[in-house]
This record gives sequence, structure tokens and C-alpha cells, in this order.
Amino acid sequence: MKPSLSKLFLLLLLCALCAACARDGATAAPVATASPSAHGGQPSTALQLSGLLKQPASLSLANLQSFPKVSVSVNAKPIGAHTFAGTLLYDVLQQAGVVTESARKNDLLRKAVVVTGSDGYAVAIAWGELDPAFAQKKILLAYEEDGKPLPAADGFARLVVPGDLMAGRYVSNVVSVLVRDPGVWPAPAQRQATSAFFLVGQLKTPARYDLAALKALKTSEVIIKGVTYSGVLLDDLLQHAGMQLKAKKNDFLHKGIVAVGSDGYSCVIADGEIQPHFGNVQILVAFAANGKPLAESDGFARIVVPGDQKMGRFISNLQELQVVELAA
Repeated sequence: MKPSLSKLFLLLLLCALCAACARDGATAAPVATASPSAHGGQPSTALQLSGLLKQPASLSLANLQSFPKVSVSVNAKPIGAHTFAGTLLYDVLQQAGVVTESARKNDLLRKAVVVTGSDGYAVAIAWGELDPAFAQKKILLAYEEDGKPLPAADGFARLVVPGDLMAGRYVSNVVSVLVRDPGVWPAPAQRQATSAFFLVGQLKTPARYDLAALKALKTSEVIIKGVTYSGVLLDDLLQHAGMQLKAKKNDFLHKGIVAVGSDGYSCVIADGEIQPHFGNVQILVAFAANGKPLAESDGFARIVVPGDQKMGRFISNLQELQVVELAA
């Protein structure tokens, strides 16, 4: 084998190993997307809004600058401390108009937003992360960094997700923002108390969990509005089941979890949202509140989401957790 081909082979092997290890907690820490020259992308000059939108569009820098300007200060590895300014992703999507089913309560919470850079690097954001009625994150399509235009290598716009510790969802050279449903939703039904739920989808070991199975795993607690919930962190549950990943950089950042209740009420949670190295939101599959079993009307287990102001993603009578690909 020629030396040049040998080096290429070793580089590809290293990339594959890094992508596989990131979700399993290996020592190689996930990192933000690099400059276009490292991945073959080109500096972006416009982005396409598409998917479940009433008014799909192509947006330039001037279009972004027509929205109210918002600034956020972040300190994420490996990019360090910066103040970014730009347009709220929420404002852009509100103007485009997200297509929803009016018959479904909180149908917006079933939507995922996939943001892609010119190098093909893609990440997913759950609607519940960016809607100010729920998580209140100031997720930006940023066009300024520290009071100046973005570096040329980052294109005209960069996604900035405050709270992401390793900046893996800070997509440079944004060229696409896609709004989508991650699958076929269950029909609304009459609420019934559940005694077990199924963990299915892109997993190595799909499983059925009842109360005893949940209690056999590591128990964690979160306090929400004065109530102490006990249960299993959703990320711990996924680690236990083992997510199926492709040999792509940070492949899990465009995966999601669809939580479904017995009445068909459902929502999307982005895997990047719960990852300890990224969003680090302590979303819990709770089985107790203030040391007592959940109310009978909530079933044996429910999803609880710290920071969710309207509690729209608190799925009672949990029936199923589906691990899905959001970028497909």
C-alpha cells in the first residue's frame, strides 16, 4: 500500500473510532464542527428553510438581520468564551409558519428541527428546546462573534445552542434548516394507567421496563417546582440499552427519542439535549414524587423535563420510548 493511501486509511479508521466512542463515554471528547476546509464544505452565503413550513424560503444575511438582534454569551469547549449575536431560530420559524395538526394538543412538541452545514454536518433540536413557552433557550442563527462578523471560515451564519457544553451543535456554515415529524404518530386514545413501557428503535437491546426493572437501574432525582422526582435519567436508560450509531462524527446529535403516553400524547426529545457533554438536561423517567409512587392518573412512570415551563413534555402513563433518526 502506498504511504498516502495508508495515511488515509488510518485517518478514516480514527474518525470511525472517535464517532463510535463519543456516545459510549470514551475518553475522546466530542468536539464542535471544524472549519469548512477540514470537512470539504464551503463558506455559506444563504440557508434554505424547508420541511413542515407554510412559507419555505431562502434566507441571506440581510434577511437574518431584518429580525430583532439577540446576543448570548457562552463558554463552551473547545471554542472558549464568546458573545454571539444574531437571530433567534424560533423567530425565523415563527415567521415561516410551522405546519401543525390542530386536533393534536401541543403538536409543535412533536417537531424536530435539523440544521445542516455546508460540509454535511447535521444536528437536531427538539421544538421544546427552542420555544420560549417551554425551555426558553436562546438558540441563535448567529452572524456576529464578539461584536464582529463571523470568521470567514464559519460562513454567514452559525447555529449557537447555549448550554451545550462541548459545542457539538454549534453548526458552522449553515445551509439548511429543516422542520419535520420523526415518524407516524399514534392516534389519540383514552388515557389508561400503564404498568410498563417499551424502549424500542435504533438500539442494540430493545427492552420492556416495568417498575421493578426501572428500580434495578441507577436512581437519580430532580427537583421541579418544589417536587422531588425519583427515577432513571433518560440518558442512563439509553446507555444501558446501547444506541446504534453509524461511523459519522457525533452521529447521536441527530438522533431523538419519541415519548408516547397511553392516550397518544407524545413529544420529541433530542439526544443532544440530554447528553452530559452537550445539553446535559436531566430528563428523567420518573417513578416517584416526593418519595411516594406517582398518582394513579400518571401511571407507574412518566417523563419529567427540568426547565419545561408549561410542562408540555411531561408525558404521563408512559407507554413507549422510540429512538429515531431525526435527520432522515
